[in-house]
Amino acid sequence: MAKKIPLLLSTFFLTILSFSQEKTKTYWYTSNDAKGYITIQKIDSVHKTGISTILKTTVKATFDNEVLDFSLTTINDTHKMVSPVKIVFDGTIDATIKPVHFTGKRIKKDAKSISFWNFNGDFVDEMETDPDIQRFSYAKYNATLRIPERTIPSFNIWAIVPNLPFDRKGTFKFNALDETKLYVKKNQTINYLGKYKTTIHGNTLALHKFVHQGKGMLPIYYWVNDNRELVQVQLDNKYTFTLTSKKEALTTISQ
Repeated sequence: MAKKIPLLLSTFFLTILSFSQEKTKTYWYTSNDAKGYITIQKIDSVHKTGISTILKTTVKATFDNEVLDFSLTTINDTHKMVSPVKIVFDGTIDATIKPVHFTGKRIKKDAKSISFWNFNGDFVDEMETDPDIQRFSYAKYNATLRIPERTIPSFNIWAIVPNLPFDRKGTFKFNALDETKLYVKKNQTINYLGKYKTTIHGNTLALHKFVHQGKGMLPIYYWVNDNRELVQVQLDNKYTFTLTSKKEALTTISQ
């Protein structure tokens, strides 16, 4: 029996460790066009109650003269990140208004691919008339809302694309949540285009290319390397964000 005790203890501690595994990766992207950077930290955890992936995104950039300076934290109950359970937003989405703060929590899912969420906080009071854009919030809003399943905050797509198959046969379908205005843009797709040679910082690289498309938007292109790292993103045919170091990213914003 005494010989079995060390083995039992080893098994016990290995079991404990298996329930507390955590893997963190942080990626920094800079853009001269947007005069700023975007950083995404991905935390994969395994614990007693299951698995989770936390995405912490920071955006400090200017798009069409709109200053975006915000943080977004999303908690997902699977590593696929297609069905978040909590969203926390804090920061500036326009230089002319006060900072925006809100928290969204998924309460439950029903059998009709609908999630029920409670949102609490303050948002932009801005009207949309496009029927394919579902508008949920008014300023100073606190309510329980119905949101389609597979509704993903738009910047979270940057963490999802590197894990998609390098295969032209499949289409990734989802609904995009505009974090800055709480609009849901339905029927979004991402397709794999193939492997292309691309020049980045003077170097020619063979990268996997994806395209994100939806009604009323210009295509968004993503380039991923063989190690499944997102290397470059092109938004609206004029904003290009490229993978870089933390030091270079912080230097860009200070210029």
